[in-house]
Order: sequence, then structure tokens, then C-alpha cells
Amino acid sequence: MIFFKIRYLLISFILFFVAILVFVISGLANGLSMNNASSIINMPVDAFYLQKNSDERLDRSHLEIDLGNFPVKGEAQPIGIQMGALSPLNSDDKLDVTFMAVSAGGFLEPDAIEGKGLETSAENSVLLDRSLKSETIKIGTRVKDARSGAMLKVAGFIDDQTYSHTPVALISIETWEAMSGGSESSELNAIVIKKDNPELKQGVSSLINNGEWVEKDKVVKGIPGFTAEQNSLYMMLSFLIVIAVFVLAAFFYIMTIQKTAQFGILKAIGAKSSVLVKSTIFQVILLTIVNIALAVGFTRGFMVVLPDDIPFIFDIVQIAKFSGILFLVSIFGSLLSVFNIVKADPIQAMGRLE
Repeated sequence: MIFFKIRYLLISFILFFVAILVFVISGLANGLSMNNASSIINMPVDAFYLQKNSDERLDRSHLEIDLGNFPVKGEAQPIGIQMGALSPLNSDDKLDVTFMAVSAGGFLEPDAIEGKGLETSAENSVLLDRSLKSETIKIGTRVKDARSGAMLKVAGFIDDQTYSHTPVALISIETWEAMSGGSESSELNAIVIKKDNPELKQGVSSLINNGEWVEKDKVVKGIPGFTAEQNSLYMMLSFLIVIAVFVLAAFFYIMTIQKTAQFGILKAIGAKSSVLVKSTIFQVILLTIVNIALAVGFTRGFMVVLPDDIPFIFDIVQIAKFSGILFLVSIFGSLLSVFNIVKADPIQAMGRLE
């Protein structure tokens, strides 16, 4: 009896740890994805107008834009991206940031979770991602751009705004031009539209030559390192699921072989093969559901104790999808042992017992 309990306990451990690995790697993939591109992913836009031959990369696109001749400013707005560094006033410490220039009060400006927005703050104000909030950087703190030396006043903090694994420093177009030496010498990276509008696209294309429209998903994938990171992590997940298929199939197969004599005896006293198959699959379903539920609970608790600097997102929709895949994998693994149940010979089994 103890042997059978240990056998089921081992299968439960395998299911449990495989599910944990799948859920944790999935959470890390989501976390890295958001840490790399949350500012673009959360941006309420449909498409980007980028410079041709920029390989669909926002940082490689440079457009000279006459802001006074925009067809519809409310629906199409310019955006500037520039990697840089900030230093708190009277400090030599430098913090890597991505400067993102948008129209103050426009649809590209996210709501501040603390403080005021760009439209109500003082000139040369900046909204920082909340990860930069510290004892030395608070609302009202003055910070200096390491490249231009321009002073900026922290007007507030915004949530989930990162680009290429650096926190975003959101500034207005006017501040961007001041940091670049004036409106005549400044360039912007793209024009974005909120909703698909062929007439508006045509108007922008005729106003600014040498550009092309790129969908938002492609711009996200064009962020340096984004595609390589995601492909690597999801390849690990794929291999893990394939390995799970073989391991679970082997365990269920061995378990069935060890019970062949019992299946034969049960057939000898009148049990049908279909009943034995259903009973075995029911046990697998029960084991799978219980262990996947325990793994989901463990992953949720694991997220709570993780340090803040490790990006991890518990996406319940994606967890549900992977739970479904693991459930199907377990069922598939158990089906390979059905053949042995059907072929179990009652006479041979009774002979073995004698």
C-alpha cells in the first residue's frame, strides 16, 4: 500500500514542479516584455509613421516635422525618443532613462499616479516612471539632463512606463526642443495616430516625405532585444512542455504495466476494459487538476516574495492557457497506457498470481 502511495506522490511532484516551471518562466517572459516595452504597449495608438529604411525601429527613425502644419493635431501627434541620463541636483549620481517627448495634454500623455501632468506643471517639467522615485527624487526635485545640462522639475510619477529596460522620463515637445537647442535643430522620431484613418494617414504622408506607416505590434518587436528575449523564453517553455509529454507518458505507462496483473484479475471477475480505462483517466485528471491548482497558488505566492527588481507578471489569462496545455499533455500521456489496459489477459494474470 505504501508503494502505491509513493508512486502517486512521485507523479504528483513531477506534475507540480513542471507546472511551476512553466508558470514561472511564463511570468518572467511577461515581466521582461513589459519591462522592455511597457511605454509602447500601453500607448493608445494604432500605427507609427517612421522614416523609411529604419527597420521598423523607433530609435532609428528621424523625421523633420513642421508642427504648425499638422492635418489634425488631436488624432495625429509627434513623438520623440532619446536614451539619456538624469542626475539629481547637487549629485554626481546618474540614472539611465529614456526621454520620451509628447504633446502636453495629448492622448500620448499617461495619467500621473502622483503629482500633476505636463499640461499643468511648470516649464521644463518631467514625469518619471515610479521606479525612479526615491529619497533623493520626489515631486518638486530638480534633475539635470546629463547631455544638454538642461534642468527639469519633477512634476509627478507615472506607472508602467519603460522603454528598452530603462524608465521613461516624459517631457513635452517644447522641453524636447529646448534640450535639443531649439525647434530648428530638433528632430522627432515618429508621428502616431490614435485610430486607423486612411485619410489622416494620407495627409501625414503627403506632409512628410520619406516615411512609411508601421503597425504598433511591429514597432514593439523592433525595440532592441525584445524579440530575442521573448523567443528565447518561449523556446524554453516549448521544450519544457515537450519534455513534460515524454516524462508523464513514461510514468503513466510504467504505472499501467505494474498494474497489468490487477487489470487482468478485474477483467476475470467481469470488469470491462472501458471501465478500467475510464477509471485510469479519471485518476490522471484528478491528479492533474489538483497539482496544477497547487502550482498556480505557489506561483502567486512566489510573485509576492520576489524582489522588486525582478520583472514578473502573474497573467491569469496566460496561466489558464498553459494550465489547459498541461492538462491536455497529461491526458495525452495517459492515453499511451490505454493499449496495455485493453490487452491485459485475465488468464495470464491469474496464472501470475498462482
